[in-house]
Amino acid sequence: MYDSGSSDLRTELQEWICVYLAEELRIPVGSIDPTEPMSAYGLDSVRAIMLLADVEERVGFEIDPNALWEFPTVASFTDLLVDQFTETAQAAG
Repeated sequence: MYDSGSSDLRTELQEWICVYLAEELRIPVGSIDPTEPMSAYGLDSVRAIMLLADVEERVGFEIDPNALWEFPTVASFTDLLVDQFTETAQAAG
């Protein structure tokens, strides 16, 4: 779905995650600060698993289930996704 060379990859993923959280948690998207822990907005373990599944479908690779706890902000999680996406694309050739 994404081009690993796209300079917009990080922005696109971050915006998508913020919109996803806003819809799932029923809060205004503008109230989500990408540098604040997602749990501060009410992300619980059930919704975290749902988010991971949807992100995996969107990016096309599996993500460690602990990723959201190790990278708890939208910004840090997005950085992880971009790094993994780039590694996966390079490995695929």
